[in-house]
Amino acid sequence: MNEQAFDQLAGEHRVLIATHGRAQARCSDLLTRQAGEIQAQQAEIMRLRAEVIRRDTQIALLRDERAELERTLPGLPTRLTLAKKVRVLMERIQDLMRERHACQARPEEDRPLRLEQATVLSRLDDRSVLCLGRDASAARFVMRLVEMAGGRFTHDPADDAEDLARIEQSMRAADLVICQAGCISQNAYWRVRDHCRRTGKPCLLVERPRAMPEVQR
Repeated sequence: MNEQAFDQLAGEHRVLIATHGRAQARCSDLLTRQAGEIQAQQAEIMRLRAEVIRRDTQIALLRDERAELERTLPGLPTRLTLAKKVRVLMERIQDLMRERHACQARPEEDRPLRLEQATVLSRLDDRSVLCLGRDASAARFVMRLVEMAGGRFTHDPADDAEDLARIEQSMRAADLVICQAGCISQNAYWRVRDHCRRTGKPCLLVERPRAMPEVQR
């Protein structure tokens, strides 16, 4: 091999060594960055696992607390449900009372009849609530809600079609009338309609009282 060929071969060798060095440097840099990313991901996985453990522990503690409350307070789920119903009708009763005051200030012939569907009661502030109808289980259910809402409950089965005067007197003494549709006589029903129209008193219509759940006396 002559000197010129040797010099050419040595130059190519130097180029290859330089290229190989740069490739090694890039590989080392990539490995370093990947190692850092893997370490960060592992740390995030550990953090998430710790969060899951904390959440599951909190859920278990809350379940134990609820179970203990249910053992010490019989009927707690039912009370919570009724409490929600009480809050819902708070606003409805207040609206009806405002409408009643507005209606009382208008001429009698212009007063609209307010028969509304109702399944819950609200804060009544010692107001008197009259429940008309023969369905005893529905009346007991309404009584429970009225008492929880701070009202005074009275019940008239309104099953005597001839004693409409007594029904009228009961309605006059009440601040709110709840009528069990289908559970009073036709004459009593029309007397309720007429009374509510004349006085503008809030009158709530329970269309399917038998769908109400049984409650303990």
